[in-house]
Amino acid sequence: MLVLALIVIVGVAILAPSTITESGAAEPERQPAGTFTAAPTIAPSPTWTHTPTPSSTPTPADTPLPSATPEPSLTPAATARPRPQPDGVQRTARVPILMYHYISAPPDPGDRLRVDLSVLPENFDAQMQWLAENKYHTITLTDLYYHLAIGAPLPENPIVLTFDDGYVDHYHNAFPILDKHGFAGVFFVLAGPADVASPRYLTWEMIAEMSAAGQDIQAHGRAHVDLRRRSGEFLFFQIVGARQAVEAHTGKPAPFFAYPAGQYDAGVLRFLSERDFWMAVTTKHGRDHSLANALELARIRIRGGDSLRTFVSKVTSGK
Repeated sequence: MLVLALIVIVGVAILAPSTITESGAAEPERQPAGTFTAAPTIAPSPTWTHTPTPSSTPTPADTPLPSATPEPSLTPAATARPRPQPDGVQRTARVPILMYHYISAPPDPGDRLRVDLSVLPENFDAQMQWLAENKYHTITLTDLYYHLAIGAPLPENPIVLTFDDGYVDHYHNAFPILDKHGFAGVFFVLAGPADVASPRYLTWEMIAEMSAAGQDIQAHGRAHVDLRRRSGEFLFFQIVGARQAVEAHTGKPAPFFAYPAGQYDAGVLRFLSERDFWMAVTTKHGRDHSLANALELARIRIRGGDSLRTFVSKVTSGK
């Protein structure tokens, strides 16, 4: 009997750990480490603020990092034009890239900055009418890149129409006027205001509709902040996060960028280059482009006070 009791006790001692493991709480599931690609997916969206402090230094608390989630799938049409390998020929293209902001009447005529940035819809319509009558053809930055990289032909009188900041009047005023004249613009949008459906800015629904109708949607950042002297984490959230959002909501690639307020430094240029951005536009004045300045493309600013005659002079002579 004593021997039998000892056998029972030893058996229980051996089985006990197994029984506890099977009946205890499960271990937390380990998450695989994420690997970000050149066109990652949507980052978590913070509460967007319209007037961030440009000189502030981001911290882990105010600079959330995107999570590693699967990339949004792109449609076959969206992936039909991959980035071409440059053929080594040095080309220069004289193509005016026009820069617009508001296409609406400024609410306060005394706001000199807003007046300068605001082109009245009727004036914008007259400008597009002049372009149409004089046989100008709108192209995208993809078209320009293909021409510079491999010599793809451009149409007669090519022109690029860019719109910064993603204001809601781009949908209500610019979009229908462009459509009327058969033109396509390049709209650099802010993802933060779209996330919270800010009434002053384009919503994702408007952006998706414009994209489906043939307008080109690209990133301007998550918020309109100074990108100079920032950490890699901050740049990733502001630049790649915005690109992720645009690609997810349009189903099309967004390899082009516009620097908020034209502010950038060597760190931003390196960041874009390492993440397969094809081109980026500045607020510098000019109309001659090459692959050597692909991340610093010059543009021609169209101001609210420009007459049609001034507009024509800017387009034809770059002045």
